Amino acid sequence: MQVANGCRVTVTCKVADELGNILDDGSQPLTFAWGKGEVISGLEKALEGKEPGWQGKFELTPEDAYGFYRPELVFEAVRENLPEGMDIQPGMNLYPGGGEGRFQLKVLSITEFGAMLDGNHPLAGKQLSFEVEVGGVEPAA
Repeated sequence: MQVANGCRVTVTCKVADELGNILDDGSQPLTFAWGKGEVISGLEKALEGKEPGWQGKFELTPEDAYGFYRPELVFEAVRENLPEGMDIQPGMNLYPGGGEGRFQLKVLSITEFGAMLDGNHPLAGKQLSFEVEVGGVEPAA
């Protein structure tokens, strides 16, 4: 069976950034519904029509991966809008909505009035290298 809209796909992906830093060693398989936006668009495009056992290497630009870095997503949050009772430190991540949301905010620094936060995905603006093997393709449930 080939990868097509709605099917369940299981892959292993070794992912590195443009400097060769390993971001994911591929030791944990990834299963997702193809064509449903559960993974980055470039990965979906690269897998279209592939069958179990297919192996390949490819590069993804920021546009096809996690998007470009957007400076307008860096902002100062006033103390009243930050989680109460939390010892907020630079480098930590905050999860709006108590972790229920689909994004994170990285604390860049503590300011006089609160904290500087970055709403960009940690891999925004990066070109990524993938080594992928398709482990399984199943019809949609």
